[in-house]
Amino acid sequence: MTFAALNILASVQEYAGQVAAYQTWFFAVILAVTLIALATEKIHKTILVLLSALFCLFLADFWGLFPRQEGHHLPVYIQMIEWEVIGIVIGATVFVEIAARSGVFTWISVKMLKASGGDPFKLLIFLSVLTAVFSAFLDNIMAMIIIGSLTVVACRRLELDPKPFLITEGIMTNVGGLLTLISSIPNIIVGKAADISYLKFLIVSGPYTVVALAVTMFIARRLFGKTVRPLAGEEARTHNRALVMAFDEWETVNDRRFFYTSIVAIILVILGFAFKAQIPILRDFGIEVVAMMAAVFMMLLHAKDVEHDLDDVEWSLVFFFVGLFVIIGVMERGGVLLKIGTSLERLTGSTGAVGLMWFTALFSSVTDNIPLAAMLAKIFGPTPEAAAALPPTQWWAVVFGANLGGNITPIGSASTVVACTILKKHGMKVPFMQFVKIGGVFALAQLILASGYLLILQAILSGGAG
Repeated sequence: MTFAALNILASVQEYAGQVAAYQTWFFAVILAVTLIALATEKIHKTILVLLSALFCLFLADFWGLFPRQEGHHLPVYIQMIEWEVIGIVIGATVFVEIAARSGVFTWISVKMLKASGGDPFKLLIFLSVLTAVFSAFLDNIMAMIIIGSLTVVACRRLELDPKPFLITEGIMTNVGGLLTLISSIPNIIVGKAADISYLKFLIVSGPYTVVALAVTMFIARRLFGKTVRPLAGEEARTHNRALVMAFDEWETVNDRRFFYTSIVAIILVILGFAFKAQIPILRDFGIEVVAMMAAVFMMLLHAKDVEHDLDDVEWSLVFFFVGLFVIIGVMERGGVLLKIGTSLERLTGSTGAVGLMWFTALFSSVTDNIPLAAMLAKIFGPTPEAAAALPPTQWWAVVFGANLGGNITPIGSASTVVACTILKKHGMKVPFMQFVKIGGVFALAQLILASGYLLILQAILSGGAG
C-alpha cells in the first residue's frame, strides 16, 4: 500500500519539529471528539468523518502544517488517502457483484450448507476457517467482501440471523491476518524492518493463529447463543440435514460458461493477491491493481449494464475511508501519532513486550494500524543495526497488537467496517457500542492468549540465545 504510512517514515521528525504542543493537543481533542461522536451514532458516520476531515485540513493549513509547493503537485490531502484500499473496495465490489450473478457464491454456499448438515455452529466454523484462510493470502477487505456475500446467501437459506456470522468473520479476518508475512500491511512493514523471512513468520505466528481460531469459535458459541447453537436431538439434525440436502447447488446457475469463468477468475484473483510480488508486471504496482483488473475483466465478459454494475459499489464506505485517511494524515502531521509512538517506545523499558502489545492494540482500535506500525518500525529500527539489536518479542508485540486491536471497535480495521456495512446494506445495524461489547470480548481473549504466547516465545528465544 502507498498511503501516508510509507511517507511518515521520512517526514514524521520534520513535522514534529514544526508543530507546537498546543496544536498537537488540539488535534488530539478533535480525534477524541470524532471517535466519541462515531460511538453515539447521532450523525451518519460518513458525513461525520468527512466533516471532521475538512475541519482538520482547514485547521492544519491555517497553522501552516502543510508544505508550500510551487508548480504542479498533488494536493496534500490526496497524498494522505490510501488509494490502494479505495481501489480494492471499488474493484472487489464490482468483481464480486458480477461474479455473484453467475451463481458461484450460491453454489459454494449450498455446498457448505450440505457439508454442515444444516447445523448453525458447523456452518459458523466452516465460514470462519474459510475467512481466516482467505485473509492469510488476500487483502482483508477482499476476503470480507467475498465471504460476506457468501454468508448472506447461506444464512437466508437456513433462515438464520447473519449478524453473528458476519461479526465473527470480521473478527477472524484480523486473526487470519497474523498467519503469514503478506497477510496484512503491518506484517509487511514490521517484517521488513526486523528482517523476518516468510517462513520464519509462518513458523512463529502459525501456532498462535490456529489456537486463536479455536478460542474465537468457542467464544462465538457462548456469545451468540441460540443463533449458532449446535442442533440438539436426532430429529432436528435429520430434519435440517434433509432440508439442506434437498437443495440443488446448480439451481441458480443459468450459464455454465459464466459459472466456470467466474471460478477461474476467483482463483486467478486469489493467486494474483498471493503472488503479486513474484509476478514481473504486477510486482511494480499495488494490490488494488489486481482488484481493478478483475473488475474490468468481469465487466468486459459479462456486464450487461456497466452503469448498474458501478452503482453496486459501496460509495458510502469509499467516502468513509477517504475521510478517515485524511483525519489520520492530519493527526500524523499534527504530531498526535508521534506522541502515541513515543509513549509506546517508553513502554519497552517498563512493561516490556506484553505491555507494548496491549498499548499497540488499544491505539490500533481507534486509528489506522498502518501508520502506527510504520512509525513504530522507524522508532525501534531506525537502522538495520538497531533493528537487529531489538529483542524479537518486541517486533512480535507490534505485529500481534496492530492486528488484534482492530477487533475492539467497528472502525478498528477495514474488514470490521466492511462487515458492518454489509449488515447495514441488508437492513441490520450494529451500533458502535454494541460492537465494542462483542468485539471487546473476542479481542480480550485473543490478547490474553497472545500475552502468554509472547512470554513463551521470549523464554524459548532466551533459552536459545543462552
